[in-house]
Amino acid sequence: MEKNTRRTFIKNTSKTVAAGLVFSQLPSFATENVLGQERIKLGLVGCGGRGTGAAFQALTASKSVQLVAMGDVFQHELDNCFQLVSKEFAAQVDVPRERQFLGLEAYKAVIDSCDAVILGTPPGFRPDHFEYAIESGKHVFMEKPLAVDAPGYRKVINVGEMATTKKLNVVVGLQSRYEIGLNEMVKKIHSGEIGDILSMDVYYNVGKATVHPRKPSQTELEYQISNWHYFNWLWGGQLAGQAIHQIDVVNWIKKDYPIKASGMGGRAMLKGPEHGEIFDHHYAEFEYSDGTKLHVQCRQMDNCANRMGFNIQGSKARADERLQIIDNGGEVLWRYRDEDDSSSSQIEQDVFIGAVLGTKPYVNNTKYGAESTMTTILGRMAIESGQQIELKKAKESNLSIVPTEFSWDTKMPNAPLEDGNYQIPRPGIPVL
Repeated sequence: MEKNTRRTFIKNTSKTVAAGLVFSQLPSFATENVLGQERIKLGLVGCGGRGTGAAFQALTASKSVQLVAMGDVFQHELDNCFQLVSKEFAAQVDVPRERQFLGLEAYKAVIDSCDAVILGTPPGFRPDHFEYAIESGKHVFMEKPLAVDAPGYRKVINVGEMATTKKLNVVVGLQSRYEIGLNEMVKKIHSGEIGDILSMDVYYNVGKATVHPRKPSQTELEYQISNWHYFNWLWGGQLAGQAIHQIDVVNWIKKDYPIKASGMGGRAMLKGPEHGEIFDHHYAEFEYSDGTKLHVQCRQMDNCANRMGFNIQGSKARADERLQIIDNGGEVLWRYRDEDDSSSSQIEQDVFIGAVLGTKPYVNNTKYGAESTMTTILGRMAIESGQQIELKKAKESNLSIVPTEFSWDTKMPNAPLEDGNYQIPRPGIPVL
C-alpha cells in the first residue's frame, strides 16, 4: 500500500507540475466573475457532434455551469443533443422549448440568452457568430478552424482584439495546446533537446466522411449544410477541417507562421455530386521565414493506410505525435509515459470555464487560432490554384468563398452545374 501511495503521489505531483506548463501560457491578469454571479449561463450554437462534445465538457468543468439555451438549423440535431445533455446533466440543464432556437438566425437568440457561448457550427459561419457574441459582451469557446477565407480571417482578428479590450475570454478548440505531455515535449524542443529544426512533416490520412443523401424537400443550402465536410465554404478543406491540429502544433513549436506555400491535390476516389466540390488528397509545402519547410499530406480515401500525426526533425534528434524524442541513431531519449491524464479537450474547457468564473487567469486564444487558420487557408489556395502564394498577399485577398446572404431559398453561388455535378477547383486558375 505504501508503494502504491507513493507512486500515486509522484504521478499526481508530476501532473500538477506539467499542468503548470499549460497555465503558464496564459496572461497573468485575472478576469472578473460573470456579472458577480456564481453561475454561468451557457449557450450552445451548433448541436452536432462537436458542439455536443464541448457542451458535455463545459458542464463537467464546473457545477456552476448551467446550459440555458441551444440553437441549430436542424431540429433533429437540436433534439438529439438536448436529450443527451439532459440525461447526463439533469441538474445543470434548463433549456425549455422557448429557449430551443431553430434556424439560420438562431445563434443571435442563443447568444442573447447567455453569459458564455459555445460556437460549434461549421466554420463558414464562425466569423459572424464570433462577432455577434463579442459585440454582445459574451465569453466564447469556438471550434476550429475560425474562418475559411481571408476576409473571414481578418474579421476574426479584429473581433479577437475587441475581446481583449472588453476582457472577454476566448478559447479555441485547438486542444493540442492544452495537452500536458505535448506541452512538456514542446518545452524540451524549445530548450534545444532536438537541436536546430531542419524540417517538419504533418500527416492527416483518413477515410472519407459520411454522405447524407439529398432529400426531395431540401433546398440547396440545406443539403450543403447537411454535408458540410464536402463544401469548401463550410469546411475550409481538409487542411482547415482536420490537419489544422498538427499544423498548429508545428507553428507553436516554430513560434512562427509560414510566409508562403505551394502544393498540389485533386480527386481520385470522390466522384459525383454526392461528394460536393472538395479534393480528396492534398500536398502542401510551407516555408517559414528562416527557410525551413513544413510538408503536409492529407488524404480522405477508404481502404488506404491511415496516419494522423507529425514529425519534427532536428539536427540532434526528432520528435513526433507519440510524444517521444528519438536521437538520430534510433535511441529513445525521452517519452511521455503518463497515460492517465485528463483529455486535452477537457482541460481546455476547464481553462475556459475557470477563466469565466474568475478562478483562472484571463485567456484569449484568438490570435494563434486565427493565424493557424490562415496557414490552412494559404495552403488550400496554393493547392487548388497550383500557384506559389505568399502569406502577405493571401491575407490581403478580398476573395470570399462564403455566400453573401443566408436564407433557405438563397441561390447558392456554388450550386450544381447542368449535369448535376459541382464545379471542382482547377489548378492553373489564379485565386488572388
